[in-house]
Amino acid sequence: MFTKNTQTSAIAFILLIPACTSPFSVPANSVSDSVTEIKTPIKTKTTQINTVFENETKEIDIQIQLPIQTITKVEEALKHRTEELNVLVPANTPSWDSDTGVNLHLLTSNQRPLSLQEALFFSLENNIDIQIAILQPQIAEQNTIQAEAAFDFVFGAGASKKRSRIPQQQILSPVGAPLNSDETSTDQFLSNASLIKNLYGGGTLTASTNITKSETEAGGFSYSPDPAWQTVGTLELNQPILRNFGKKITLAQVRLSEINKSQSDEDLRSSLNTTVAATEQSYLDLSFQWKKLQISLWLLEQGEQVVEILELRRSYDTSEADYAQAVATVQQRTAEVIKQQSVVQSASDNLKKLINTDNYLLDSEDIIQPVGELSANPISISLRQALITAVSNRPDLRNLSLQINAREIDVEVADNARLPQLDMQAQMSFYGLGDNASDGYSEVFGGDYVNYLVGLSFQVPLGNRSAEANFQSSRLKKMSAVATYKRGVQQATIEVKSALRNIVTNAALIQANKAFRVAQTENLRALTVEEETMAGLTPTFLNLKLQTQTGLASARTAELRAIVDYNKSISSLYKAMGTSLEQRQIELDYSYN
Repeated sequence: MFTKNTQTSAIAFILLIPACTSPFSVPANSVSDSVTEIKTPIKTKTTQINTVFENETKEIDIQIQLPIQTITKVEEALKHRTEELNVLVPANTPSWDSDTGVNLHLLTSNQRPLSLQEALFFSLENNIDIQIAILQPQIAEQNTIQAEAAFDFVFGAGASKKRSRIPQQQILSPVGAPLNSDETSTDQFLSNASLIKNLYGGGTLTASTNITKSETEAGGFSYSPDPAWQTVGTLELNQPILRNFGKKITLAQVRLSEINKSQSDEDLRSSLNTTVAATEQSYLDLSFQWKKLQISLWLLEQGEQVVEILELRRSYDTSEADYAQAVATVQQRTAEVIKQQSVVQSASDNLKKLINTDNYLLDSEDIIQPVGELSANPISISLRQALITAVSNRPDLRNLSLQINAREIDVEVADNARLPQLDMQAQMSFYGLGDNASDGYSEVFGGDYVNYLVGLSFQVPLGNRSAEANFQSSRLKKMSAVATYKRGVQQATIEVKSALRNIVTNAALIQANKAFRVAQTENLRALTVEEETMAGLTPTFLNLKLQTQTGLASARTAELRAIVDYNKSISSLYKAMGTSLEQRQIELDYSYN
């Protein structure tokens, strides 16, 4: 688990992954490695979806090994010259060193190496989108605690001091003597304490006690006891019997808060999957632009060599037109190098934005240099397993499943709200009186003075239209959630199939472009041999050589583009299946500190 400054982190990850598909590592595991059993609350709908998958993919439910490393006919025919041809291929070494031109300070650009694993580490640790998403589960967790707190005991207490002097009507005897005082003077001290508990069944249980100390003066008349300690102990239960009754209803808000917490976790997983895929693809784009720069520099170097040869032969077999054409070609290639240097710098900035680290500041002019060898590793694929994995693991589909659960709870609550309101109240009070509080409570616990109250209250709206409308609305929202889930499954199917199709297509393009590149390399080799033996350089030969150089550069660019697109398609497949984290062995730790 990592943290940045004082911010809590909810992610623990391991980035040394020899088993994951990477253009900069060993071959990948099968796509089906992360397949698990489908879990969804829509059992009937899911069964139908599974049946569709099984029926439609039954005939192709096999592991297809893509022929990335198959030797083509062209390679087979020229295998005796493989080493010689490899020397002529541009951007064909593990080295990434290239002239990246000048930076915005008009100084020579600095190049700093960065591996894909390091890029992923920095992006997961520092990406702003993740920093925002990582807070949401913690907020949702606090909301859950808040909902659960409704069933905590609530203690209450109070005290007051009261003094009163009240004139009274006197009672006179037949002889005119007063039988009572003309005023009453009372000092009272009142205190109370209560303990309230909301019950899971929907009721409220209250235990309370009251103490009243009274000192009374009545003009010569006396009271006993004086001071008097009046004590009362009360147990009261208020319980709904129909509407708002039952654990399902009272805990509905807690259950909804837990679902919201789970949805926040899925949103976090979605952000992590998106960030991992975006970082991989940005890194691959940067790698491709570096290789393309190497190809542009190679083209420029080859053109300059032609110009040097023509410069030496201008005096006897090279015309001014031939020389000028070669010089123009070199200038055009120089312009392409300058443009490509700018593209590399921009691609580096795009990656810097994603990793968002002080080690590679976005406002610095250091250029990120890839590490490792750009390659295409074979992968085993299965359409059916990929679809099942997507339904089981995609955060958006899991989120939609949770949404259905939430709507189901709403339906239960709305259904209960249609019932009449029938509430029961039961109360028992125990009274005591004494010279002190202890004597008063002795009578309370003695049970000599018991008062009780039992009652029922009933209420129902005539027509009950509001509750019925709310119930129908809840059912319709649940139907909408189910339909949204089905639409999400369709979208997931399209994304998985598109990613798989791109993998298959780019694998074939790698083979085709590789064969094309080998053929173009042989063409250039043959021209080089011919150039060494021919007596003069004709315009036709010169044109052919320059075109062949350009053709080889284009073939090599297309081959590298196919390799990059192939690896990007694999990354897109993992994202479409919701397994980008698993493939990179990134684990979530849902314990928040």
